[in-house]
Amino acid sequence: MAAKILGNVREIDRDIELCRTTNARISDHAARLLMENQIPFTRNWIKIPFFLREKYAGAKQFYVILTNPRRYGQARRTIDQLEPPFKSRLILSNY
Repeated sequence: MAAKILGNVREIDRDIELCRTTNARISDHAARLLMENQIPFTRNWIKIPFFLREKYAGAKQFYVILTNPRRYGQARRTIDQLEPPFKSRLILSNY
C-alpha cells in the first residue's frame, strides 16, 4: 500500500524568506527569539560573490532565515519585537 500525501504536493518544503543579515550574532538573536515563540524556521547561509563583498562591508556570507508561509505573519510580528539596533541590521522580506 502506497503512502498518501495530503495537501498540494507542490507546496511541500516551500519555506519563504523571513529575513537575512550578514551578522552571525544578529542571526542567532533572531533565531533564539523565534524558538522562544515556538515558530518553525530554518536558517541557512548564502555565499556572497567576491565582487559584491564591498557592497556588504566585506561580508562573505548572508545568514538567511526561512519560515513556513502559513506562519509568516506570526514570525514577522516576532521579528518586529527585536530591539531597534538588532532589527536595523536585518533585511526583512515583504511577503
